[in-house]
Order: sequence, then structure tokens, then C-alpha cells
Amino acid sequence: MIKEEKIVATAFFMGYTLQFDYKKVEETVAQPRTLVTISDMKYNHDSEILIGGCINNEGEYRQFFLENMSNIRCWRQIHIEE
Repeated sequence: MIKEEKIVATAFFMGYTLQFDYKKVEETVAQPRTLVTISDMKYNHDSEILIGGCINNEGEYRQFFLENMSNIRCWRQIHIEE
């Protein structure tokens, strides 16, 4: 398993937020993206890994190709109760 796959798997199984730079095929510059929660990881019909989840707290769902992700980071939010 490569480093990026380990980071994504950790975020998926531990419920962490995932931040990464994403470059679509037609774009020349990678854009920063965030998955607040990861709900699924799957292969498409071309055996490419798709990572899906909510991109915001309103539940807006998106899928991203793992091979187009770079500079992947995961983190966990800590809510301090008053």
C-alpha cells in the first residue's frame, strides 16, 4: 500500500477530515479540496480508486479519483465543550 492510500484509509476508518490538492484532467493547476467525511471508497469499471464523501457540513457529496490527489493530509477536529 502506498503512502497516499494509507492516509486515505486512516481518514476513512477513523472518521478524520481529508485535505488534498486535486487536479482534474482538463485543468493545469491543482485546486485545494476538503472532504469533511469520507463515506465510501470503491473501484470504478476501469479499476481506478474513487474516494467519496461530504465536502461540507451541509452534506454535499462528491467523488474524487485517488490518482488525481496530491499533498494529502488528514486531521481530526476536536470540539471543546464549554
